[in-house]
Amino acid sequence: MPRHSTFELKDTPLHQKGKILRMSKAYTNQDFAKPTVLTDDVFPYVTFFYASHGKAMKFINQDNATKYGNPNQFGYEFYWKQAEIFYKAAKELPFEASPVAAYYCMLNAAKSYLAYKSTTADDFVDEFSLHGISEDANDTGLDLDSIMVKHKQKGVFPLFARTLDSDFNVIWPNGQKSYSLKSLLYNLAFVHRAYSMTYTTRSKKVDELFLPLYAGDMPKYYQGNDGKAYLKVKLEKEYFAANAQTIPSQILTTVNQNFKLYGNQDFCLISKDGARYNSSSISSELRNNNQKYRRYFSYIRGSKRLWYLKRTELQNAQGPEVINLSDLTINMAAMHRVSEIARYKPEQLNRLMKSKENWLLHEFIAQALDQFIDELAAEITKQDIMNAGQKE
Repeated sequence: MPRHSTFELKDTPLHQKGKILRMSKAYTNQDFAKPTVLTDDVFPYVTFFYASHGKAMKFINQDNATKYGNPNQFGYEFYWKQAEIFYKAAKELPFEASPVAAYYCMLNAAKSYLAYKSTTADDFVDEFSLHGISEDANDTGLDLDSIMVKHKQKGVFPLFARTLDSDFNVIWPNGQKSYSLKSLLYNLAFVHRAYSMTYTTRSKKVDELFLPLYAGDMPKYYQGNDGKAYLKVKLEKEYFAANAQTIPSQILTTVNQNFKLYGNQDFCLISKDGARYNSSSISSELRNNNQKYRRYFSYIRGSKRLWYLKRTELQNAQGPEVINLSDLTINMAAMHRVSEIARYKPEQLNRLMKSKENWLLHEFIAQALDQFIDELAAEITKQDIMNAGQKE
Protein backbone atom coordinates (compact mmCIF):
# COMPACT_ATOMS: atom_id res chain seq x y z
CA MET A 1 0.00 0.00 0.00
CA PRO A 2 1.48 3.40 -0.92
CA ARG A 3 2.58 5.39 2.09
CA HIS A 4 0.67 8.49 1.10
CA SER A 5 -2.74 6.78 1.01
CA THR A 6 -5.10 6.49 4.00
CA PHE A 7 -6.12 2.94 4.77
CA GLU A 8 -9.80 2.29 4.07
CA LEU A 9 -12.15 -0.63 3.65
CA LYS A 10 -14.82 -0.85 1.02
CA ASP A 11 -18.33 -0.24 2.33
CA THR A 12 -19.74 -3.62 1.29
CA PRO A 13 -18.42 -7.05 2.30
CA LEU A 14 -16.58 -9.29 -0.12
CA HIS A 15 -18.44 -12.00 -1.99
CA GLN A 16 -17.27 -15.42 -3.09
CA LYS A 17 -19.33 -17.27 -5.70
CA GLY A 18 -22.34 -15.12 -4.92
CA LYS A 19 -22.09 -15.56 -1.14
CA ILE A 20 -20.97 -12.99 1.42
CA LEU A 21 -17.48 -13.89 2.60
CA ARG A 22 -17.95 -14.35 6.32
CA MET A 23 -16.90 -16.42 9.27
CA SER A 24 -19.10 -19.42 9.97
CA LYS A 25 -19.61 -21.67 12.98
CA ALA A 26 -16.90 -24.22 12.11
CA TYR A 27 -13.66 -23.84 14.08
CA THR A 28 -11.34 -25.53 11.58
CA ASN A 29 -11.07 -25.63 7.80
CA GLN A 30 -14.20 -23.61 7.08
CA ASP A 31 -15.74 -24.19 3.65
CA PHE A 32 -16.70 -20.70 2.49
CA ALA A 33 -18.67 -22.00 -0.49
CA LYS A 34 -21.13 -24.24 1.35
CA PRO A 35 -24.68 -22.96 1.85
CA THR A 36 -26.45 -22.73 5.19
CA VAL A 37 -28.57 -25.79 5.95
CA LEU A 38 -32.05 -25.24 7.39
CA THR A 39 -33.35 -28.06 9.56
CA ASP A 40 -35.05 -28.57 12.90
CA ASP A 41 -33.07 -31.74 13.65
CA VAL A 42 -29.32 -31.86 13.01
CA PHE A 43 -28.95 -35.59 13.68
CA PRO A 44 -30.60 -36.82 10.43
CA TYR A 45 -28.73 -34.19 8.44
CA VAL A 46 -25.30 -35.22 9.76
CA THR A 47 -26.27 -38.87 9.12
CA PHE A 48 -27.09 -37.87 5.53
CA PHE A 49 -23.80 -35.99 5.29
CA TYR A 50 -21.85 -39.01 6.50
CA ALA A 51 -23.59 -41.24 3.95
CA SER A 52 -22.54 -38.80 1.23
CA HIS A 53 -18.93 -38.73 2.45
CA GLY A 54 -18.43 -42.39 3.33
CA LYS A 55 -15.10 -44.03 3.96
CA ALA A 56 -14.11 -47.42 5.33
CA MET A 57 -12.16 -47.59 8.57
CA LYS A 58 -8.83 -49.42 8.46
CA PHE A 59 -5.82 -50.38 10.57
CA ILE A 60 -2.26 -49.90 9.36
CA ASN A 61 -0.77 -51.15 12.61
CA GLN A 62 -1.13 -54.93 12.59
CA ASP A 63 -0.90 -55.09 16.38
CA ASN A 64 -4.06 -52.99 16.55
CA ALA A 65 -5.73 -55.19 13.94
CA THR A 66 -4.97 -58.25 16.05
CA LYS A 67 -6.01 -56.59 19.31
CA TYR A 68 -9.22 -54.88 18.18
CA GLY A 69 -10.44 -56.88 15.18
CA ASN A 70 -12.65 -55.38 12.49
CA PRO A 71 -11.90 -51.63 12.26
CA ASN A 72 -15.36 -50.86 10.89
CA GLN A 73 -16.79 -51.35 14.38
CA PHE A 74 -15.30 -47.92 15.10
CA GLY A 75 -17.25 -46.23 12.31
CA TYR A 76 -18.21 -42.60 12.77
CA GLU A 77 -21.83 -43.30 11.74
CA PHE A 78 -22.16 -45.73 14.65
CA TYR A 79 -20.93 -43.20 17.21
CA TRP A 80 -23.21 -40.50 15.79
CA LYS A 81 -26.20 -42.83 16.18
CA GLN A 82 -25.15 -43.51 19.77
CA ALA A 83 -24.98 -39.77 20.36
CA GLU A 84 -28.53 -39.38 19.02
CA ILE A 85 -29.81 -42.12 21.34
CA PHE A 86 -28.25 -40.46 24.39
CA TYR A 87 -29.52 -37.05 23.23
CA LYS A 88 -33.11 -38.30 23.17
CA ALA A 89 -32.63 -39.92 26.57
CA ALA A 90 -31.26 -36.69 28.04
CA LYS A 91 -34.34 -34.81 26.86
CA GLU A 92 -36.65 -37.32 28.53
CA LEU A 93 -34.84 -37.77 31.84
CA PRO A 94 -35.55 -35.65 34.93
CA PHE A 95 -33.25 -32.68 35.46
CA GLU A 96 -31.26 -34.45 38.19
CA ALA A 97 -30.32 -37.35 35.89
CA SER A 98 -30.11 -35.70 32.46
CA PRO A 99 -26.44 -34.58 32.77
CA VAL A 100 -25.31 -38.23 32.66
CA ALA A 101 -27.02 -38.89 29.31
CA ALA A 102 -26.02 -35.44 28.06
CA TYR A 103 -22.34 -36.14 28.68
CA TYR A 104 -22.51 -39.54 26.97
CA CYS A 105 -24.15 -37.85 24.01
CA MET A 106 -21.22 -35.41 23.86
CA LEU A 107 -18.71 -38.25 24.31
CA ASN A 108 -20.11 -40.28 21.41
CA ALA A 109 -20.52 -37.23 19.20
CA ALA A 110 -16.86 -36.35 19.86
CA LYS A 111 -15.85 -39.93 18.98
CA SER A 112 -17.83 -39.66 15.75
CA TYR A 113 -16.04 -36.45 14.82
CA LEU A 114 -12.60 -37.87 15.64
CA ALA A 115 -13.24 -41.09 13.70
CA TYR A 116 -14.46 -39.10 10.68
CA LYS A 117 -11.41 -36.83 10.69
CA SER A 118 -8.88 -39.61 11.21
CA THR A 119 -6.94 -41.26 8.41
CA THR A 120 -6.98 -44.66 10.10
CA ALA A 121 -8.46 -46.21 13.23
CA ASP A 122 -4.91 -46.36 14.61
CA ASP A 123 -5.15 -42.60 15.21
CA PHE A 124 -7.74 -42.94 17.96
CA VAL A 125 -8.50 -46.52 18.94
CA ASP A 126 -6.29 -46.56 22.06
CA GLU A 127 -7.88 -43.32 23.26
CA PHE A 128 -11.54 -44.30 22.87
CA SER A 129 -11.71 -46.51 25.96
CA LEU A 130 -10.73 -43.59 28.22
CA HIS A 131 -12.58 -40.40 29.13
CA GLY A 132 -9.34 -38.52 29.74
CA ILE A 133 -10.89 -36.06 32.20
CA SER A 134 -11.68 -36.24 35.91
CA GLU A 135 -12.19 -34.36 39.14
CA ASP A 136 -9.23 -32.92 40.99
CA ALA A 137 -8.22 -34.71 44.21
CA ASN A 138 -8.35 -31.36 46.02
CA ASP A 139 -11.99 -30.83 45.02
CA THR A 140 -14.03 -29.84 48.11
CA GLY A 141 -17.26 -29.42 46.14
CA LEU A 142 -18.79 -26.80 48.41
CA ASP A 143 -19.68 -24.53 45.49
CA LEU A 144 -18.91 -24.18 41.78
CA ASP A 145 -15.64 -22.42 42.56
CA SER A 146 -14.35 -25.41 44.54
CA ILE A 147 -15.43 -28.09 42.05
CA MET A 148 -12.26 -28.65 40.04
CA VAL A 149 -11.65 -30.30 36.66
CA LYS A 150 -8.40 -31.70 35.29
CA HIS A 151 -7.56 -33.77 32.24
CA LYS A 152 -5.21 -36.65 31.51
CA GLN A 153 -2.75 -37.26 28.71
CA LYS A 154 -4.82 -39.93 26.96
CA GLY A 155 -8.51 -40.27 26.34
CA VAL A 156 -11.33 -38.93 24.19
CA PHE A 157 -11.42 -35.50 25.82
CA PRO A 158 -7.74 -34.52 25.38
CA LEU A 159 -7.70 -35.97 21.85
CA PHE A 160 -10.84 -34.00 20.98
CA ALA A 161 -9.46 -30.83 22.56
CA ARG A 162 -6.08 -31.10 20.78
CA THR A 163 -7.87 -31.57 17.45
CA LEU A 164 -9.82 -28.35 17.94
CA ASP A 165 -7.17 -26.32 19.79
CA SER A 166 -3.60 -26.84 18.61
CA ASP A 167 -2.26 -25.12 21.75
CA PHE A 168 -4.50 -27.03 24.16
CA ASN A 169 -1.57 -28.58 26.04
CA VAL A 170 -0.01 -25.14 26.49
CA ILE A 171 -3.17 -23.48 27.79
CA TRP A 172 -4.26 -26.47 29.89
CA PRO A 173 -1.14 -28.52 30.77
CA ASN A 174 -1.79 -32.12 31.68
CA GLY A 175 -1.40 -32.75 35.41
CA GLN A 176 -0.34 -29.17 36.12
CA LYS A 177 -3.56 -27.22 35.80
CA SER A 178 -7.12 -27.58 37.06
CA TYR A 179 -10.04 -25.30 36.24
CA SER A 180 -13.00 -24.72 38.50
CA LEU A 181 -16.48 -25.39 37.21
CA LYS A 182 -17.18 -21.72 37.93
CA SER A 183 -14.38 -20.64 35.57
CA LEU A 184 -15.53 -23.05 32.86
CA LEU A 185 -19.06 -21.65 32.98
CA TYR A 186 -17.73 -18.07 32.94
CA ASN A 187 -16.19 -18.84 29.55
CA LEU A 188 -19.41 -20.01 27.88
CA ALA A 189 -21.42 -17.28 26.17
CA PHE A 190 -24.73 -19.14 26.28
CA VAL A 191 -24.83 -18.97 30.10
CA HIS A 192 -22.90 -15.74 30.58
CA ARG A 193 -25.98 -13.66 31.40
CA ALA A 194 -27.00 -16.17 34.07
CA TYR A 195 -23.42 -16.16 35.36
CA SER A 196 -23.31 -12.37 35.64
CA MET A 197 -26.65 -12.18 37.40
CA THR A 198 -25.66 -14.95 39.81
CA TYR A 199 -22.44 -13.35 41.01
CA THR A 200 -23.05 -9.61 40.66
CA THR A 201 -23.67 -7.90 44.00
CA ARG A 202 -24.21 -4.33 45.08
CA SER A 203 -20.51 -3.97 45.80
CA LYS A 204 -19.08 -6.04 42.97
CA LYS A 205 -20.03 -6.33 39.31
CA VAL A 206 -18.91 -9.25 37.16
CA ASP A 207 -16.65 -8.25 34.27
CA GLU A 208 -18.53 -9.06 31.07
CA LEU A 209 -16.40 -11.44 29.01
CA PHE A 210 -18.39 -11.31 25.77
CA LEU A 211 -19.04 -8.22 23.63
CA PRO A 212 -22.20 -8.52 21.49
CA LEU A 213 -21.96 -7.86 17.77
CA TYR A 214 -24.35 -5.33 16.30
CA ALA A 215 -27.96 -6.37 15.60
CA GLY A 216 -27.41 -10.03 14.91
CA ASP A 217 -24.41 -9.31 12.68
CA MET A 218 -21.53 -11.72 12.26
CA PRO A 219 -17.84 -11.36 11.31
CA LYS A 220 -17.42 -10.55 7.60
CA TYR A 221 -14.52 -9.86 5.28
CA TYR A 222 -14.01 -6.53 3.56
CA GLN A 223 -11.41 -5.50 1.02
CA GLY A 224 -8.91 -2.81 1.94
CA ASN A 225 -7.43 -0.36 -0.53
CA ASP A 226 -4.29 -2.48 -0.35
CA GLY A 227 -6.23 -5.27 -2.07
CA LYS A 228 -6.23 -7.57 0.97
CA ALA A 229 -9.18 -9.06 2.86
CA TYR A 230 -9.74 -7.95 6.47
CA LEU A 231 -12.16 -9.34 9.03
CA LYS A 232 -14.45 -6.60 10.32
CA VAL A 233 -16.98 -6.61 13.15
CA LYS A 234 -19.24 -3.91 14.53
CA LEU A 235 -20.01 -4.07 18.23
CA GLU A 236 -23.40 -3.25 19.68
CA LYS A 237 -23.32 0.45 20.61
CA GLU A 238 -26.05 -0.01 23.23
CA TYR A 239 -23.70 -2.25 25.20
CA PHE A 240 -21.57 0.74 26.14
CA ALA A 241 -22.41 3.91 28.07
CA ALA A 242 -25.05 6.15 26.50
CA ASN A 243 -22.53 8.92 25.89
CA ALA A 244 -19.85 6.64 24.39
CA GLN A 245 -18.67 7.71 20.96
CA THR A 246 -16.35 4.78 20.34
CA ILE A 247 -15.13 1.61 22.04
CA PRO A 248 -13.70 2.66 25.43
CA SER A 249 -9.97 2.17 25.85
CA GLN A 250 -10.44 -0.01 28.95
CA ILE A 251 -12.46 -2.41 26.79
CA LEU A 252 -10.17 -2.18 23.77
CA THR A 253 -7.14 -3.28 25.79
CA THR A 254 -8.92 -6.51 26.76
CA VAL A 255 -9.69 -7.51 23.16
CA ASN A 256 -7.26 -9.87 21.45
CA GLN A 257 -4.32 -7.99 20.00
CA ASN A 258 -5.00 -9.39 16.53
CA PHE A 259 -7.71 -6.70 16.28
CA LYS A 260 -7.61 -2.92 16.17
CA LEU A 261 -10.10 -0.05 16.17
CA TYR A 262 -11.38 1.03 12.77
CA GLY A 263 -13.00 4.45 12.44
CA ASN A 264 -13.62 6.89 15.24
CA GLN A 265 -17.36 6.56 15.85
CA ASP A 266 -18.45 3.28 14.28
CA PHE A 267 -17.69 0.85 17.16
CA CYS A 268 -15.88 -1.27 14.58
CA LEU A 269 -12.86 -3.52 14.89
CA ILE A 270 -10.83 -5.04 12.09
CA SER A 271 -8.11 -7.66 11.96
CA LYS A 272 -4.63 -6.19 12.05
CA ASP A 273 -3.47 -8.56 9.33
CA GLY A 274 -5.02 -8.75 5.90
CA ALA A 275 -4.93 -11.78 3.65
CA ARG A 276 -4.42 -12.20 -0.06
CA TYR A 277 -7.72 -12.24 -1.89
CA ASN A 278 -8.99 -12.95 -5.36
CA SER A 279 -12.55 -13.51 -6.47
CA SER A 280 -11.95 -16.95 -7.98
CA SER A 281 -10.54 -18.80 -4.96
CA ILE A 282 -9.86 -18.51 -1.23
CA SER A 283 -6.16 -18.09 -0.45
CA SER A 284 -4.49 -20.32 2.13
CA GLU A 285 -3.55 -17.13 3.97
CA LEU A 286 -7.19 -16.14 4.37
CA ARG A 287 -8.12 -19.66 5.50
CA ASN A 288 -5.36 -19.64 8.10
CA ASN A 289 -6.33 -16.19 9.36
CA ASN A 290 -9.98 -17.21 9.60
CA GLN A 291 -9.15 -20.29 11.65
CA LYS A 292 -6.95 -18.20 13.95
CA TYR A 293 -9.66 -15.57 14.47
CA ARG A 294 -12.55 -18.03 14.91
CA ARG A 295 -11.57 -18.95 18.46
CA TYR A 296 -11.97 -15.30 19.54
CA PHE A 297 -15.70 -15.44 18.77
CA SER A 298 -18.64 -17.27 20.31
CA TYR A 299 -22.21 -17.61 19.18
CA ILE A 300 -25.40 -18.64 20.92
CA ARG A 301 -27.60 -21.17 19.18
CA GLY A 302 -31.13 -19.91 18.58
CA SER A 303 -33.62 -18.51 16.12
CA LYS A 304 -31.36 -15.50 15.45
CA ARG A 305 -27.67 -15.10 14.76
CA LEU A 306 -26.15 -13.98 18.06
CA TRP A 307 -22.37 -13.59 17.85
CA TYR A 308 -19.97 -12.25 20.48
CA LEU A 309 -16.34 -11.19 20.60
CA LYS A 310 -14.52 -12.64 23.58
CA ARG A 311 -12.30 -10.37 25.67
CA THR A 312 -9.41 -12.81 25.59
CA GLU A 313 -6.98 -10.45 27.33
CA LEU A 314 -9.25 -9.65 30.28
CA GLN A 315 -7.44 -10.08 33.57
CA ASN A 316 -9.52 -10.95 36.64
CA ALA A 317 -7.21 -10.50 39.61
CA GLN A 318 -9.52 -12.31 42.02
CA GLY A 319 -12.21 -13.53 39.68
CA PRO A 320 -12.63 -16.51 37.36
CA GLU A 321 -9.98 -17.29 34.78
CA VAL A 322 -10.30 -16.48 31.09
CA ILE A 323 -9.80 -19.76 29.21
CA ASN A 324 -8.92 -19.19 25.57
CA LEU A 325 -10.03 -22.54 24.19
CA SER A 326 -12.89 -23.45 21.88
CA ASP A 327 -16.39 -23.47 23.35
CA LEU A 328 -16.72 -27.15 22.43
CA THR A 329 -13.72 -28.03 24.61
CA ILE A 330 -14.94 -25.97 27.57
CA ASN A 331 -18.53 -27.18 27.29
CA MET A 332 -17.56 -30.86 27.27
CA ALA A 333 -15.23 -30.42 30.25
CA ALA A 334 -17.97 -28.75 32.27
CA MET A 335 -20.64 -31.31 31.36
CA HIS A 336 -18.38 -34.22 32.28
CA ARG A 337 -17.90 -32.80 35.76
CA VAL A 338 -21.61 -32.09 36.25
CA SER A 339 -22.46 -35.61 35.03
CA GLU A 340 -20.07 -37.15 37.58
CA ILE A 341 -21.73 -35.15 40.34
CA ALA A 342 -25.17 -36.28 39.18
CA ARG A 343 -24.02 -39.91 38.98
CA TYR A 344 -21.78 -40.30 42.01
CA LYS A 345 -22.66 -37.39 44.32
CA PRO A 346 -26.39 -36.64 43.92
CA GLU A 347 -26.49 -35.09 47.39
CA GLN A 348 -23.91 -32.54 46.18
CA LEU A 349 -26.05 -31.69 43.15
CA ASN A 350 -29.07 -31.33 45.42
CA ARG A 351 -27.11 -28.95 47.66
CA LEU A 352 -25.98 -26.86 44.69
CA MET A 353 -29.54 -26.63 43.40
CA LYS A 354 -30.59 -25.12 46.72
CA SER A 355 -27.80 -22.54 46.67
CA LYS A 356 -27.56 -19.14 44.97
CA GLU A 357 -25.87 -20.90 42.02
CA ASN A 358 -28.96 -22.96 41.22
CA TRP A 359 -30.18 -20.89 38.25
CA LEU A 360 -26.76 -20.80 36.60
CA LEU A 361 -26.36 -24.56 36.93
CA HIS A 362 -29.91 -25.12 35.69
CA GLU A 363 -29.31 -22.93 32.62
CA PHE A 364 -26.14 -24.81 31.81
CA ILE A 365 -27.79 -28.22 32.05
CA ALA A 366 -30.77 -27.01 30.00
CA GLN A 367 -28.77 -25.44 27.15
CA ALA A 368 -25.32 -27.02 26.98
CA LEU A 369 -26.21 -30.15 25.01
CA ASP A 370 -28.06 -28.37 22.20
CA GLN A 371 -25.25 -25.81 21.94
CA PHE A 372 -22.61 -28.55 21.78
CA ILE A 373 -24.41 -30.56 19.09
CA ASP A 374 -25.07 -27.45 17.02
CA GLU A 375 -21.39 -26.47 17.11
CA LEU A 376 -20.10 -29.97 16.47
CA ALA A 377 -22.50 -30.56 13.55
CA ALA A 378 -21.10 -27.39 11.97
CA GLU A 379 -17.56 -28.59 12.66
CA ILE A 380 -18.26 -31.97 11.03
CA THR A 381 -20.04 -30.67 7.93
CA LYS A 382 -18.24 -27.29 7.68
CA GLN A 383 -21.69 -25.74 7.23
CA ASP A 384 -23.85 -23.45 9.33
CA ILE A 385 -27.00 -25.29 10.38
CA MET A 386 -29.95 -23.15 11.41
CA ASN A 387 -33.57 -23.70 12.43
CA ALA A 388 -35.81 -24.33 9.44
CA GLY A 389 -38.04 -21.38 10.30
CA GLN A 390 -35.14 -18.93 10.33
CA LYS A 391 -34.49 -16.53 7.50
CA GLU A 392 -30.91 -16.80 6.19
